[in-house]
Amino acid sequence: MLRFLNETPVYDFELERLRFVGLDRERHVICRIAKDALLACIDSDDATAHELMTAFENNRTLFEDIASMEHAAGSREEVYIERFHLEHPWLKVPTMAIASRA
Repeated sequence: MLRFLNETPVYDFELERLRFVGLDRERHVICRIAKDALLACIDSDDATAHELMTAFENNRTLFEDIASMEHAAGSREEVYIERFHLEHPWLKVPTMAIASRA
């Protein structure tokens, strides 16, 4: 299980990913969230960096839980969270506002 220190995440415009860090004992594990996954949280096709950061903060626990599960499943060096991680039927988080597919 990763530990998170509530540090400020960084959005990389070039990669279109948000980066935050978890700790596995004393080792840092870089966690990245794809822009689509953040957009799914706010039901939008595009957003400013500020809106993406807000989407992360509003769903921080969810993203940290997904990162911990992915890390435990074998993503040892870095964890990548994509939109499909939010669409699993086992993921039931009432605060999540995921866009429904038509």
